[in-house]
Amino acid sequence: MRAIELFHLRRVRDKPRALALIAAHARLSGDQALAVLHAAIGGGRPRLCLSDDEAARACIVALAPAGFVARFAPGADFDLAQHAQQALMAALPACAPDLAAQAGARLLHDDWPEALALALQHLRMHRPAQHPGRRRLEQAAIDTGLVRGVPGRT
Repeated sequence: MRAIELFHLRRVRDKPRALALIAAHARLSGDQALAVLHAAIGGGRPRLCLSDDEAARACIVALAPAGFVARFAPGADFDLAQHAQQALMAALPACAPDLAAQAGARLLHDDWPEALALALQHLRMHRPAQHPGRRRLEQAAIDTGLVRGVPGRT
């Protein structure tokens, strides 16, 4: 079981599409999905419980183009910064040395979102889609809420 939270809304959002996605992915009734949607729009951070990590990632990716940004819910079993750092440490050896140094410097300043975005952008340009480091960073970007549904961005 993996909980995700809706934590950020883009200005332009497709509420009917998001409602259908929430209901389908989380297997909620229309009224339950509407309550989650209203909580998100009202500034809350509603949580959805999904069957596993892959189902949670699929829901996060599906919601992004509708204007709703989600991430794995922080908790005792999941720390956003630690998760991003572990993915980065595994992937940085596949990056160019200067890029790895830049990302490492960002990590030292607790700017893990920027370090993750930098390394992911580099690996997307220089490694195939099947590359394990690239795949791990792509998953970490989804898990930590860096997937925003904006063309040209993670």
